[in-house]
Amino acid sequence: MRRAAAVLLGLMLWASSARAESLIISLSTHRFQIASNFVGAEIVLFGSVERDAQTIGRPGGYDLAVVVRGPKATIVTRKKVRVLGLWVNRDSREFLEVPSTYALLSNRPAANLTSIDLRKRHQIGLEGLILLQRSEPGEDPAPADPFREALVRLNSQKGLYRENPTGVTFLTPTLFRANIPLSPNTPVGTFDVEIFLFSEGGILAREQTNFEITKVGFEAFVANSARDYGLLYGLSACLLALLTGWAASVVFRRD
Repeated sequence: MRRAAAVLLGLMLWASSARAESLIISLSTHRFQIASNFVGAEIVLFGSVERDAQTIGRPGGYDLAVVVRGPKATIVTRKKVRVLGLWVNRDSREFLEVPSTYALLSNRPAANLTSIDLRKRHQIGLEGLILLQRSEPGEDPAPADPFREALVRLNSQKGLYRENPTGVTFLTPTLFRANIPLSPNTPVGTFDVEIFLFSEGGILAREQTNFEITKVGFEAFVANSARDYGLLYGLSACLLALLTGWAASVVFRRD
């Protein structure tokens, strides 16, 4: 009986210590509207580390990682080869339901936050990001294969995949902020934001939020029409093409 009581007391103490720190976060906006002249912007995340009355400051301080994942999409990566002097697509690899955008903002490099195993478990950083592949028999879907490297490299060049080891700033030992970048080619949809609080390589607290990016103006009208009224949109596009061709023939007609 005493042993059971001791075990129960230990579990209670462990649970209370596991909840010693918590995160309070807020975004500057949860709905961001873009138009055809959008050239990029930032969404600001503010937050603080809250400690209970019995928790003292951590000797090693805190580390923070903000992971932003965009809408999921299926992406095909192709490998070009030279055939008779021409570059043609030969091999390809399909990546299933991967984030269309991914960003890691932290106060130090990802490798210094925690172990690689923990980063892979929570998909923290590009090295820990899981990109599921549809492979053919005989193909090796290893995480370090050239198709995966090409996908990460191309998206990084477009500004869709990024890591910023100075993206989180601690204003005080417990108050922080991070600027979430939105590149000009950011897709529309819901973006998930996950915040991890670390100390000496262990996760102390975790919080989630999200924001949505939508289109406005004429571009949004065209996109919504194509999605909701496909037949009318197709007929209108054909009619517009015919009128444009007729107008061009009239303007450039030689008498």
